Amino acid sequence: MKILRFGAKGEAVITLQTQLKKLGFTGKTRKALIIDGDFGEQTEYAVMQFQRKHNLLDDGKVGEKTYAALHGKSTDKLLSAKDYANAAKQLGVSELVIRVFGAVEGLGAGFLPNGKPKILFERHRMYYYLKQKHGTAFANQMQAKYPSIVNRATGGYQGNNAEHVRLATAMQIDRDCALMSASWGQFQIMGENWKSLGYASVQDFVDSQYLNEANQLDAFVRFIEFKKGEVDGKDITLIDALRQQNWHAVFTLYNGRNYKKLGYQAKFQREWDHLEPLYGKQAA
Repeated sequence: MKILRFGAKGEAVITLQTQLKKLGFTGKTRKALIIDGDFGEQTEYAVMQFQRKHNLLDDGKVGEKTYAALHGKSTDKLLSAKDYANAAKQLGVSELVIRVFGAVEGLGAGFLPNGKPKILFERHRMYYYLKQKHGTAFANQMQAKYPSIVNRATGGYQGNNAEHVRLATAMQIDRDCALMSASWGQFQIMGENWKSLGYASVQDFVDSQYLNEANQLDAFVRFIEFKKGEVDGKDITLIDALRQQNWHAVFTLYNGRNYKKLGYQAKFQREWDHLEPLYGKQAA
């Protein structure tokens, strides 16, 4: 689904403006929206007012969640602005930082349209866990039979619900290994972290990710509080790096040493630039 945001033009914007006007939402001037197909400041303001009324993240962007609310669908499983504020207070960081992570990792949503949590299945982690649990010979056998599911190399991603199909195949080989080998929810926390994050089992972690985005945010908060590692020869915790806005350390610990090759920094900056005027006055 294409996200509508400031600067967008066309028929989809006309439809959006018509819906907002019909529902009584206005621009900053408090005057009725002009139906001109131009997503400008007045339309963005109206979108944010709609999002606040429906307890949604008020970022002014019209994605899956806002579309769902516009069409009368339930938003009970979705994050609210209050959830972000509480998480920021618990971690001692700006609310802006957490909002940006949510926008980058899950494109602002923790669930697919079919109600399943967003996941990304990592075949190289599946190989690692099968090797650890069943031995190298078995892991190699599974790699030969299911190279897109079990592999020493990264990749093989298919996206969206196709990732759940890959996961289902992996679960037929070994359920726990499969669940640990996927990243889950809006903040894409790996199942392999279940024990360090205080869950009773990997299944307990996964069950929580299915319930709502608040649980997904809770897993993110736990991960930020627990994660630590060595960056450029120095030991550092993720929460300290985040509070110091040491972005190289933050991105390394959260997304891996190859974050630059993956374009993670650029994605983070792009979302920061969009959200900073709304939620903060800091420069990334």
